[in-house]
Parts: sequence; C-alpha cells; structure tokens
Amino acid sequence: MTEPRVVGMGNILYRDEGIGVYAAKCIAECFTFEPEVEVVDGGLAGFGLMEMIGEDGPVIVMDAVATEAEPGSIYRLDSGILGDLGPSMRPTAHEVDPVHLFKLSAGLGTPIDMVLIGIVPGDALSFELGLTPELEARFEEFVLTGVNELARLGVKATQVRRIEISEIVRSLSEVPR
Repeated sequence: MTEPRVVGMGNILYRDEGIGVYAAKCIAECFTFEPEVEVVDGGLAGFGLMEMIGEDGPVIVMDAVATEAEPGSIYRLDSGILGDLGPSMRPTAHEVDPVHLFKLSAGLGTPIDMVLIGIVPGDALSFELGLTPELEARFEEFVLTGVNELARLGVKATQVRRIEISEIVRSLSEVPR
C-alpha cells in the first residue's frame, strides 16, 4: 500500500475555517507514525490539490464542514458518502473544497480513496486568526479522530508532544524574519 496522506484544508485567516490546517500541523508535530505518513498543508492550494491527493493511496482530509449542525460536531465522511453530498454543504473560504475534488476525480475516472474528517465551525467568516472557544474545546478530539482514522489503515501512531492549539496557531501566524 502507498503511504497514507493527511491533508489539512482551510484558510487560517478566517477563524474556524483554518482548523484543518491547524490539525495537519499538529498531527505532523505531535505524532510519529509507523509506517510513515505524509502530512500536507492543503490550505489554499486550490486545484493544485488534485496533484497532491490524486496519487495512489488513501487520503484523510481534515477540514471545516459548513452545515446547520451544532458548532464542534465532528463527522467522518467516507468515499461512499462524499459523492452524495450536495446543497446541504455550504461553501467555505477555500478556492476548492475536498468534496468537489472527490467528485471531479471520480468524473475524470480516477476516484480518490478519501475520508473527510470534518468539524462544524462556529465562525468561519471573521477575519481573525485562531479558533472559537467551541472549536478550541474540540480540537484535541478532532485531531485524534484523524489519528484514529490512520489506525484504521494499519498505521501505528505514537504521541511525542502534547496537543496545544495555542502553540499551533502561534507558529502558523509568525512572520518569518
């Protein structure tokens, strides 16, 4: 099997919309994996993501999912469900969302083996770094849901650092000198 990939989606400039990027960074920094796992910041890669996630092997996408459910609700949506999603999913602040990529890849005859781990944002519109209190409270569970999905693929995860959302946000918001 080709090594699994974790892709964090979102836009960290719009509050909870960046949770997928924060989760991917946390997974990369707080865990080691056997066998190796590729962790990708899909942030605002747009259609460039087709190249990142269109390769062989399973892909776990971490992202905010805009639905009418309670903020902080966590969902696991596999390939069998992703193709059926439609108007109930509101657009988010990315150029391209993972559901569109999934449908596009299937339409092009190269379906992606994808699982979307999604969390409902409390605020994905405010131009502000960091997460709302609702999503901060659920961040560790969200990250561990992604790590548990890797375990379903036979990947052994070892936590090497504490999960601290404040450190993750700070590291992604620092301007390089």
